[in-house]
Formats: sequence, structure tokens, C-alpha cells
Amino acid sequence: MKFKMAEKEGVVILSPKGRMMAGPDLDKMREKIKELVRIGSRRMVIDLAKVPWAGSPGLGLLLEAKKLLQGVDGDLRLARITEKIEDLIDITRLTREFKACSSVGAAVKDFSSVN
Repeated sequence: MKFKMAEKEGVVILSPKGRMMAGPDLDKMREKIKELVRIGSRRMVIDLAKVPWAGSPGLGLLLEAKKLLQGVDGDLRLARITEKIEDLIDITRLTREFKACSSVGAAVKDFSSVN
């Protein structure tokens, strides 16, 4: 799994590609999220359109990102969740933990509607 990073309207957008499983690439993404929070990022979108599958380490990363951001009065949105990941979130009863949006643009806009 690799990931790209962008910013739009003050919102950091992380776009992973590939399976979100344990390994060095997932660790790199975790460290990038921690670094972004440390330097002041408070609003983040993780675009899951190119993630066909996530194991428990990938799901753990999403939860960790949400908790890190909430710890600094920030928040996380998930965008374009694939069907298999949506099923995983449902099965693990984490649907209330994540705000999901149909597109990255909708996720970015959702942050502005909260403020």
C-alpha cells in the first residue's frame, strides 16, 4: 500500500492505494498522520477509493487517526469507502465512529458546514 497527500481548503487529504494491511507502508502512513497532527493539521480526509481491502491493522490506523485528531479538537472524514471496507466497518460495529462521505469534495465541504 502506498499513499498520496494533498491539501484543499485547509483540509489534508490522504489517498492510500492498495490493501491496508500490516507492514512498512502502513507504518509510514501512521507516522505521516502523527507528523501532520503534530505540526497543526486538524481536519483530515482519508480517501479510500483505491483501497480494495483493509485488515485489522488498517482499521486500527483509521481509528488511531480519528482519536489523534479528536485529541487536538480536530476530526476525520472517510471518503469514497469501498464496499468491502464498508462491510468491515459494519461488521465491527464502528459505523458511529466514522463520518463517511461520497466524495472527497463532499468531505471537505462537510468540514466547512460544521464550523
